[in-house]
Amino acid sequence: MASWLSLRSIQCSRFPPFHPIQLTPHSKQESSPWDHSAVPMASAPSFRGHQWIYNPVLGSCLLLLLVMSNLLLCQGNVCPSCGPDVFGVPLKFLRKTFSRTSRLSHDMHNLSTIMFNEFDEKYSQSKPEYINATNDCHTNPLHAPEEREKAQQMNNEDLTKWILMLQYLWIAPLFDLAHELRIEKDLTDTIISSALENTKKSYQLQAILERRFREMILPIWRNFSVDHMYWSGYQSLLSSDEDVRHSTLYNLFMCRRRDSRKVDMYSKILACRISDEC
Repeated sequence: MASWLSLRSIQCSRFPPFHPIQLTPHSKQESSPWDHSAVPMASAPSFRGHQWIYNPVLGSCLLLLLVMSNLLLCQGNVCPSCGPDVFGVPLKFLRKTFSRTSRLSHDMHNLSTIMFNEFDEKYSQSKPEYINATNDCHTNPLHAPEEREKAQQMNNEDLTKWILMLQYLWIAPLFDLAHELRIEKDLTDTIISSALENTKKSYQLQAILERRFREMILPIWRNFSVDHMYWSGYQSLLSSDEDVRHSTLYNLFMCRRRDSRKVDMYSKILACRISDEC
């Protein structure tokens, strides 16, 4: 069954050590590094008094690279890993995984946009200072690429990690938006229902990726612990100062819309590479 193997997982170092192609005079033949007896070769066309000596190991690696380079052409752009990944997951499962992920991320981005627009329409017209709220998103330390061109140059493993990291860092804020009764007075029914649906789809997407790529989970959470990455705006949501609450909510909705767009973009790139859902 076909597997999604990464270029990094197909290493020429698995073969015995090899020497680079060397140019030797017609009258001499170099022995193969795999066995120490002379390997007679048919005469090759001369090049300035020398001939190419065939090396079987290098030849196999070059052939492998030639085959893989054709697989790495993604919509006319060469990308680090247009098809493979290091987990050896059968392609039919990957197609299903990223097809579902792409649909869920699309819905999540739409819901996040609804939440932002609804809050912006209700409050920012009368309080324009919210528009100038700092982009102090709690996910900024990730430095996840926002431009599609940069994301397309990333391999599949890294894109999947970005999706999971963003998902994990939004668990707490989404839950608070959907379930914290003390902020309901600042939210419309549309925002609350969208937050509930957003949370549901977020958990579904997270579960799908965790089933396929459970090897990623522990290292990601370990990095969060080391780098102290978490959402710290809960107390501001409960502030007695209305302006503080609204500023926090505006910033939260703005960051959610931005990050949900990233997740949607990464998911679509992966679906395109695996299933041609472009």
